[in-house]
Amino acid sequence: MTEQEKQSLSKSFNIPTDDILWYNGGICYDRIGVKTEDSAKKVSKSVKGRYVNGGMYDGMPLGSCSPSNDGTYDIMC
Repeated sequence: MTEQEKQSLSKSFNIPTDDILWYNGGICYDRIGVKTEDSAKKVSKSVKGRYVNGGMYDGMPLGSCSPSNDGTYDIMC
C-alpha cells in the first residue's frame, strides 16, 4: 500500500496513518486492518447504516469488527 493510499484512508476514516496495516477493496464490501481499538471504532462508526452490496453477505451491515490474536482489528467497511 502506498503512502498516498494510507493518507486517503486516514482522511476518510479520521484515523492516524500509522494505525493502518492493510486495506482490501472488494466488489461487494471492503476490509481494513488497523492497530488500535480506537481506530477500529472510528472506522465502524463511519460506515454505520451501510450494508454489503451483493455476494453471500448481501444485506449484512458494514462495520463489524473482529479482533485478531495479535491485537489488531479487521473491519468490514
